[in-house]
Amino acid sequence: MRRAQVAGRYERVPERRVAVGLEGRRMVTLETEDGGHETTAWNDLDPTARKLLFRRTWQGLEPLALWLNEDGLPRDGHGWHHTFEVANQRIAALGLEDFSCTPHMLRHSLALKWYAVAKLVQARQLGHLSQEETRDFREQFGDHWHLVQTMLGHRRVETTKNVYLEPFRNLEVELLLRHADGFPVERFMADVFAGHPRVRTDPLAVR
Repeated sequence: MRRAQVAGRYERVPERRVAVGLEGRRMVTLETEDGGHETTAWNDLDPTARKLLFRRTWQGLEPLALWLNEDGLPRDGHGWHHTFEVANQRIAALGLEDFSCTPHMLRHSLALKWYAVAKLVQARQLGHLSQEETRDFREQFGDHWHLVQTMLGHRRVETTKNVYLEPFRNLEVELLLRHADGFPVERFMADVFAGHPRVRTDPLAVR
């Protein structure tokens, strides 16, 4: 962004709009061509219009968009697809044709990792409680399923269980808990999930 400012790239963006204030969380005030101001709802600005929004700072214009390209300009809403396509091409060029990655696979990886982490942490925290006390605790604060549900942004915990954590449904996770102290969790998970169709294994490690 700083390099784009030095190059004057933002000043050359056609049809750019400058935001000068927020009205709560639903409205934004923009400068008009005649120097005035107009207030509009965020929901009335489509993705293309939002990419043209900037603000003024002491360092110059800054885009309001969160995700930027290397040139400092706002990234297209689906631009991350290109990032993975290029990365997969680089992996294939290394001779790893049997390995590729998609954004959805990263969500699966995050779900599996944090399910295991939450399970182990809860076991240590609640290990001294009775079965009834443990049930009361989970009713008040949720369990490991709900933690992963929150991290993935699912509306229903059933989606988390049936889609993202399906590999765990046939796994005796209690084995992890009984050997939590000093147990090689990463090696254990790699061995258990090595042949699962929804889990990608490191091809270099396999070799």
